Amino acid sequence: MFVFLLALLIIWPIAELFVMIQVANWIGFFWMLFLLFASAVAGILILRHRGRAHWRRFRGAIDERRPPAKEAFDGVMITSGALLLIIPGFITSAIGLFLLFPPTRWLVRLVALTLFASKFKVAATTATWSNRGYNYYRSSRTTSYDFEGEAVDVTDRPDGAPQPQLRSGSESSEDQIDRNT
Repeated sequence: MFVFLLALLIIWPIAELFVMIQVANWIGFFWMLFLLFASAVAGILILRHRGRAHWRRFRGAIDERRPPAKEAFDGVMITSGALLLIIPGFITSAIGLFLLFPPTRWLVRLVALTLFASKFKVAATTATWSNRGYNYYRSSRTTSYDFEGEAVDVTDRPDGAPQPQLRSGSESSEDQIDRNT
């Protein structure tokens, strides 16, 4: 994995530079710079507009008490696509545009689910989502009792001492116990 990342960090800038030189030879240097600048501006605008819209959709899904998986994935794809548009380069811009369009986003979601399904299978089978929120039924199964009243310890009484009798009223239980003993 380390070798792959190292090769990617070395090969990627070389490939971007090669494509930039080819585009500059084809349309001219200043037009190439204009396209890179326009791509960065478009990425910033998309990140501002679409990022906020997907954040609202994500919050809406949570407010509606449904799993926000699709909204979260779309938000990550749109943010990644916009960031790739901001990074100068035609290869990164092409990948960014690929992540921004809904039909290709659907394809990326499908590929990601098939690639990572085996890794997340255990987590998916143990987690639950209900209409009332994550793990609602698991947390609602705990048994707790709420009793009103006061506890009286009768084990420390000498033999033959009468049992205290509690009466309802304005007296505290300590006053009642003291009066009965």
